Amino acid sequence: MLVDNPFGVNAYVSPQLFCDRDEETATISSALRNGRNVMLYSPRRYGKTGLIHHVFNDLGKVRGARTVFADVYAAQDAHEFNTILLNAVHQALNPTPKQFLKNAMEWFSALRPVVSVDELTGNPNIALERSKSRKEAATTREIFRILNEQSRNIFLAIDEFQQIVTFEGVRMDAVLRTELQRSTKVRCIFSGSQRHILLDLFNNAKNPFYGSADQLELKRIDRNIYADFARNVMKRHGRTLKKEDALFCYDLCSGHTYYVQVLLNRLFGDVRPLERATIVQVMLSIVREQDAIMATLRSALTKNQWDLFAAISREGEVDTPTGNAFIRKYDLPSSAALVMALQALIDRELVYVTEHTAEKGKPVYAPYNPFLGAWFKYR
Repeated sequence: MLVDNPFGVNAYVSPQLFCDRDEETATISSALRNGRNVMLYSPRRYGKTGLIHHVFNDLGKVRGARTVFADVYAAQDAHEFNTILLNAVHQALNPTPKQFLKNAMEWFSALRPVVSVDELTGNPNIALERSKSRKEAATTREIFRILNEQSRNIFLAIDEFQQIVTFEGVRMDAVLRTELQRSTKVRCIFSGSQRHILLDLFNNAKNPFYGSADQLELKRIDRNIYADFARNVMKRHGRTLKKEDALFCYDLCSGHTYYVQVLLNRLFGDVRPLERATIVQVMLSIVREQDAIMATLRSALTKNQWDLFAAISREGEVDTPTGNAFIRKYDLPSSAALVMALQALIDRELVYVTEHTAEKGKPVYAPYNPFLGAWFKYR
């Protein structure tokens, strides 16, 4: 039997167990209700997906509206994108298996869908025949035809939207832009974690989506707000967490939403009093679990990459990882070699540029996963 742990880490649970984001929720909801699309971006695991579902919970109260969520992170081409989108649309509009099976052939007969049932979940799925790239645009248009024929408004979220730039043979951004311009029923949230790609898609005048969406950067939740949220949730379940200890949890995870939730989830499941010593022991346990990952990384990274990753992790945050002072402190190689190593760490999503900037306006670099970062400090 699953324990009813209020600190969810895998999925949106409920409005009562969602921390803050009131301003962002209102901003996105207002844009969509008033016919505007939204582009939402932040580093991975900052809480974009949870926020979208929180917004959809709010929009679900709009009479006659339906919400559709499609995570296209795994899509490697336009065909896989369409398959994911088609299943998300069909499941949202036909929530019961009976409806799903009945309407699959009626709605999408032109696409010659193959309907099957997932052996693990029992849920029906639609597979599409793979066609030439130029025909995938027609498939996307057919999906939007079904959406536009609905009697209700559709709020569609496409998560990890930056994947579309990797598709060969079709400009999916151009196809989607055209369909959204034609539609009076569908409004979209385009969310993703690759900031530079998304900003280019929506801010470069040469791209189809130029100027077509409100833009919102999701930042870290305020540490005091997060600490109060954690304390209140613990209190509702008969647990006591002091304010300074809740702040300590936040700081251990650098305010990175997913990892704060993981730590709080572990603490909630620990029977010991929620004191500083317990928090430290639970954190050390999580850090020890990273041993296998770090062993794999050690063999995959070059010496320069590993040494730079270790140095940034020990520092926590650094604004000049290729500067002379930092190089001397951690006995690193030349600045030119570190520039390449730093880019490799960013590409691997081991290091990222936080939303914080130093006093001189330089970007600040930090470990993407604070548990991996902590490994260098505590192992």
